[in-house]
Amino acid sequence: MQIIPANSRQRGFSLVEVTIAMAIAAVALVTLMGLLPQGLNTMREAGDEAIMGRIHQQILNELQVADFDTLGVSYEGMEIYFDSQGEEIGNSKENASVKGTFAHIYSARISIAGPGGGKVPDSLGGGSFKSFSFDGGKSTTDLIVPVVIEVAAVAGLGGNFDWGNEEVRHLIHTYQTSVVKMGQNFR
Repeated sequence: MQIIPANSRQRGFSLVEVTIAMAIAAVALVTLMGLLPQGLNTMREAGDEAIMGRIHQQILNELQVADFDTLGVSYEGMEIYFDSQGEEIGNSKENASVKGTFAHIYSARISIAGPGGGKVPDSLGGGSFKSFSFDGGKSTTDLIVPVVIEVAAVAGLGGNFDWGNEEVRHLIHTYQTSVVKMGQNFR
């Protein structure tokens, strides 16, 4: 029989050491669990921002290839409905029946100033504007029209989304741009 000297015996953790280690691990775990909802909200908001930017670009592309002289008639005040991936599922002029359905996640509204001017949407403070000038107001041009595209995540609100309601204004992302009549001389 071999005798192991007392100083070389392996020693385990005491109950106090194990309890302290578990308390430290529990505090760290609770802290991480508290950050989870905030991280999920941030991820959802980032996804919404990306899809809304895609919707804006899709509408802008459509406006740029449309007939310039009929933009105000064809698109002014139009509301377009999109699914969760930003794919168009209908609009207020052709197929308003999809508004408020399960697939309707995002809405976009288009505001276009005609040659005589137009009204700025309430999400930009309201007001009106006339036209563009390149020489300090001496002359104006009707070859450029200001366009405002408002996009909102309306999931869960059904068909009751009111663009003018102050309580939902924080849901609206506004994109401002201009559409130019191509092939014209600006002198």
